[in-house]
Amino acid sequence: MLQRIHAGVFQKAKWMAPDTVLFQVRSDYLGALQWLHDSALRDWSQQYSQASQYLSGTFLKRYQRLLKQNASSRGPHCIGILRADHQVEVRYFSEDGERCLVIDSQTQRRMATYDRDSRARLHTQDLGSCTMVYQMVYDTRARRWKVDSFIQELPLGWGNPKLVRHIKVQAELPAPAGRDN
Repeated sequence: MLQRIHAGVFQKAKWMAPDTVLFQVRSDYLGALQWLHDSALRDWSQQYSQASQYLSGTFLKRYQRLLKQNASSRGPHCIGILRADHQVEVRYFSEDGERCLVIDSQTQRRMATYDRDSRARLHTQDLGSCTMVYQMVYDTRARRWKVDSFIQELPLGWGNPKLVRHIKVQAELPAPAGRDN
């Protein structure tokens, strides 16, 4: 059962779920990331068929399209696996409770590059910290939350109490202007 927080306050009202739901969203999100890490060096057809257990919507379609492209590619056969420490917040549930946002503050981010055929590690690159936002959707048949779409990478300084007053969260994007048209 969702609860309305800051009801009646302009641009501050939002829906929030009970702690058990927040825990399940967080757990399913981290489980999807673990599957992405663990499956990256497996056969592409196995990844393709298992992806729908963890991914949905535009995220699933893009993932499966990239798998097909990589499988048919004649170029370098390299696989990148992103590893990071994750601090996950769950927010902004839809009114029906079937969608929400995950804000993933990632530290100690490293991209390990592997040779797809030999599975040998070729290189590791430090990527620094960032905060990513994903939309999750609840799959009633699978009884789990799935990563549905990548929303955005938040600006540097997100979460820094000194800078938070300068970062404004808006319910809608502003009208396009100038080169944005």
